[in-house]
Amino acid sequence: MLLLCAAWLLPGLIGHAPWKGGDGDHFVRLWLLLQSGTAPQAAPATPPLYYWVAAATAWLTSPILTLADGARLASGLFIALALFFVSRTARVLYGAEAGWAAVLTLLGCVGLLVRGHELNAYTAQFAAAAVMLYGIASLPQNARSGWALGGGAVLMLLAGGAAEALLFLLLAASMPLLLVEYRSPAARRSLAWGVGGALLFGAAWLAFLAAQHIPLMRAFNLQRWLGSNSLRPGYYPGILGWYAWPAWPLAAWAVYRERRQWRTPGMVLPVAALAGLLGLYALAADPDEEQGLILLLPLALLGAAGLFTLRRGAANALLWFAVMLFGFVGLLFWIYWSAHDLGHPARLAVRLGKLGMTHVGELRPWALALGIAVTLAWIVFLARLQRSPLRPMLVWTAGMTFIWTLLMALFLAPLDRRLSYVGVGEALAARVPPTACIQTYQVRSQQRLLLAYHSGRLLAPADIGCDWLLVETRRREAAPHVPGVWVKQWEGARPGDRSDRFHLYVRR
Repeated sequence: MLLLCAAWLLPGLIGHAPWKGGDGDHFVRLWLLLQSGTAPQAAPATPPLYYWVAAATAWLTSPILTLADGARLASGLFIALALFFVSRTARVLYGAEAGWAAVLTLLGCVGLLVRGHELNAYTAQFAAAAVMLYGIASLPQNARSGWALGGGAVLMLLAGGAAEALLFLLLAASMPLLLVEYRSPAARRSLAWGVGGALLFGAAWLAFLAAQHIPLMRAFNLQRWLGSNSLRPGYYPGILGWYAWPAWPLAAWAVYRERRQWRTPGMVLPVAALAGLLGLYALAADPDEEQGLILLLPLALLGAAGLFTLRRGAANALLWFAVMLFGFVGLLFWIYWSAHDLGHPARLAVRLGKLGMTHVGELRPWALALGIAVTLAWIVFLARLQRSPLRPMLVWTAGMTFIWTLLMALFLAPLDRRLSYVGVGEALAARVPPTACIQTYQVRSQQRLLLAYHSGRLLAPADIGCDWLLVETRRREAAPHVPGVWVKQWEGARPGDRSDRFHLYVRR
């Protein structure tokens, strides 16, 4: 089981540059903090916990890893922490055998696969929520469980989740009203210690930030809830169908099966947590997939409960669906590898070239060897798997791990050139002298900073007297009109990118 968790977690964390999207967005924030020496809590949209840990992992691994790879390890650490506490929570709620079931269900969620392998500050909130759920679940059974509740709230506050911390504290305080198990003197003392410690730290943290003249909105990351965009309360319920698959069908089965005996911690806690989070996130100013990771935690707990009561027909359906689906996807990956490295099928190879996959027709022995090893490992795993209640979820999660690891083995290098700005940065570095600066026009902030990082050149968003000019045009936009004092030196884009194009000029 531990080997499967490691196989899921490690591939994709290292070995590539910051990719366009969330990975690049969080990277440029970290890079700016390191360049300026600014503390994360003093900058907007940079919750300190994640960026502290990312800076630490980047520094510790700097002799062997690039800045992006080292920083990305922080996401792996937070995912591992969340898995540990989800396992402990499931053991408390459903028994010792449910620990691995919850871990497998969580790792099997489709929405966690990509978001858990990129630079993502919300993984810190994900881990903090898992700690808080463990603290709440343990209140009736462990007199010292208040440390987990309070410590998780502290982590959540430092991770930029003040609203989530308050929600879980209110949930913990309301549990004695819902369940008799939480009304014992020991549970009440643990609850008081946890809530009191969290509030005390919160007050001290607020005083510290006030002394540094940091606004309250930034201190509690309130910009997440105060935006100019109209609310989209149906966003998260709308994506859970695929984002939380296959946890949500198992969770629905568990709730249905226990509908007549629902007043137990194993039902009330995850259902109340899920309902509270959905209500809170209905107020999010800019909802996206990254923020929704926390929603997977209560669904994974309920899914662990449902897995052990799943009927044989449904269990076999999930198992064989996983085998056929991931076997088919694996076969497609090998066909695409053949087109990329061997040039056959020829039409597919041409199509890959148009999509921006570089070095089509060049055999990469290491990619072939790794791909064969991953495929053989999956086949041996299926052949030696024994009957157990965990088998359907084990096959599904192992299949998810197989296709992700196979994708990284066969296509990491081509995908890196396709999804990063390394190629554009190299083109700028080859043409612009190291001491020169580049004025940019219509270049978005993330692209500008990533190009500055990859090229080693200063890219200025305004006219500061630079002798070079970089203009970005979007899809279907006409060629840029620039004054006659500028002479075009280069035009290009990321391989296969049809939405953004860059034009480089030099002053006469």
